Amino acid sequence: MDRNRFIQCMKSNIELSDKERRRIIRRSVESQSWKLKCTIAMEEFAELTQAISKQIRGYDNRIGLLEEMADAYICLEFLKSIFNITPEELQKAMDVKLQRERNKQR
Repeated sequence: MDRNRFIQCMKSNIELSDKERRRIIRRSVESQSWKLKCTIAMEEFAELTQAISKQIRGYDNRIGLLEEMADAYICLEFLKSIFNITPEELQKAMDVKLQRERNKQR
């Protein structure tokens, strides 16, 4: 997305319902092959990696980071849909990983 358009839209009153978000995700996954969606997800995760790297190196590009984080979250939703990952399964997996993180903090 064009950066200026992204910034302009961030200032707007766009707010989708959960139902509308799910519908958009479902239609998007149905409109392209699952392999293409997975490839796009990998590319978006790589772009997030670059944005994080730039932040570490002192390029203060919060908007760029925010945009790439949003793309990555959307791609995670695509992957959940493609591979039939339930919210409960994902939450349990996250709890397992967070428990491990908590144990490291002790």
